[in-house]
Amino acid sequence: MVTRAKAVKSRKTPYPEFIEPMLCLLTDKPVQSTAYLYEIKWDGYRLIAYVNKKSVRLMTRGGKDYTSRYPIIVRALRQLNIVAVLDGEMVVFDNEQKPDFHAVQLYNGSDSDPIYYCVFDLLYLNGNTLFDIPLEERKKRLSDLVSGNEWLMLSESFEDGPGLFAEMQKRGWEGIVAKRKDSTYLPGKRVDSWLKIPTRKQQEFVIGGWVESSSTGRSFKSLLFGAYKDGEFRWVGRSGSGYKQKEMPGILERLKPLEITKTPFVNKVLDVGDAKIHYIKPQLVAFFEFADWTSTGRIRKPATFKGFRFDKNASQVLLEMPVRAPVSAGQAKKNSEPKSKKEKPVRETTSSYTKRKPAYLNASSAWKEVDKSWAGKEKMTFELENCSIELHNVDRVLWKDVTKAHLVMYYQRIAPYLLPYIQDRPQSLNLRLSGVTGKATFLKDMENRQPDCATLYTEKRKHHKDDKRDIIQYLVTNNLETLLFMIDVGCIDVNPWNARWQQPDEPDFVIIELDPTIPDHLEHGAVGIEIDNQGFKKAIQVAKAVKKVMDKYGIQGFPKTS
Repeated sequence: MVTRAKAVKSRKTPYPEFIEPMLCLLTDKPVQSTAYLYEIKWDGYRLIAYVNKKSVRLMTRGGKDYTSRYPIIVRALRQLNIVAVLDGEMVVFDNEQKPDFHAVQLYNGSDSDPIYYCVFDLLYLNGNTLFDIPLEERKKRLSDLVSGNEWLMLSESFEDGPGLFAEMQKRGWEGIVAKRKDSTYLPGKRVDSWLKIPTRKQQEFVIGGWVESSSTGRSFKSLLFGAYKDGEFRWVGRSGSGYKQKEMPGILERLKPLEITKTPFVNKVLDVGDAKIHYIKPQLVAFFEFADWTSTGRIRKPATFKGFRFDKNASQVLLEMPVRAPVSAGQAKKNSEPKSKKEKPVRETTSSYTKRKPAYLNASSAWKEVDKSWAGKEKMTFELENCSIELHNVDRVLWKDVTKAHLVMYYQRIAPYLLPYIQDRPQSLNLRLSGVTGKATFLKDMENRQPDCATLYTEKRKHHKDDKRDIIQYLVTNNLETLLFMIDVGCIDVNPWNARWQQPDEPDFVIIELDPTIPDHLEHGAVGIEIDNQGFKKAIQVAKAVKKVMDKYGIQGFPKTS
């Protein structure tokens, strides 16, 4: 998870010229957790307000100045008579008090068409940057500032996420946002402390071309659109609906000046048949509603055009597929507990399940060592909630009076508490096949040997090796079955990545590893007071020094032992 702030004071800093807004991670469903606050996802323009007494600026995420568009809001912000930076969204409500995005686009600054600045965060106040202060405290200060102002509306917080989401579905509103109560403000970052859950699948994309129409009187057949991933502009879909006939000529007139001869997409455009395609510079951002994502990362038709987004820069529109919502510890426990208290934690069955025959996809496969350690040993098949697994040689002694069966049962007991913290994180397996203190065997590539209910994250190997294939199938431990499979293979401890598979290059926590040393004269496997005195004493001293540094900078840390 993201580093949290605890009792952190604001920081004295110069007045900021520009702050890039913090972003929400798109998720598939609302998470219910007391760690989060829930807000309505407003259907409007996201703007940062820079208020320096009577001087006011309203800036978009891409740095466009929208101050002159909203004179009512500018006057309301001047009335605060403060030095502050606020984060919020410009919203217009229709006659039924529903946010109307189209009305925001058409707003002309008239006092007769009321518009509201719906604020949800406070980033700077009277010489102090508030990034490191927990969200709950920032919102309290924000509430005190805007209370009673006619045009500045505080985005209310709710405790029941699924309940609020159901209400938004009922009303036909855009969705909800879930934010951790203790989250810090991370400018320009998209992390799992802020989540967005839309009621409908809708998103901004960049237009990269249009397809000619064979129908007389229709300006074009469809628009081709895409998004950026790893710096590349990728085609993801096309839209042939949602356009008002009278508006289509105007849309085409926007496209023609941007026409180019070569495709701006790095991948091939599909599903257009023999129709002629006109490509354009990827500069126009538009909003689309669509049916679903395909497994290959494209939009499943139909996709409906909802309007342009002139407040956003094309380069900032990233390929954003929904990820699985974080699992709360309580929910993980619910999912992992036996259905009946009378059931044993793991139930032996007479299932016809049989393990795949060894098929080594890598010449120097670590699975050869695993199969060697299992050869001739007893194995048992167990049927769990999600799939069957096998356990091998459970009577093997790991420590004095501690067998592999004891270790399996231990992990089964702690699974409800462990699984939420390793959710969606690829694993690097550290196997102890010849004893707890013996030689380590490292296993990364599953080579199709994982349980049927396991999740894999496939990544291209960064450095080619003649005895290895060019991809790696990393195991992702999202359920009890996969966890017990890891222990059976030979893991004593669990070593997840510091990043989730959805954003593998963006780690969201840091580990400072302190390994107690073992005196040279002690044999491997020796455990006694001598190690405690010599190794752990030094480790504890260093840990205390690290704690002082973390406290100084308001970073909350936790001891993690293996």
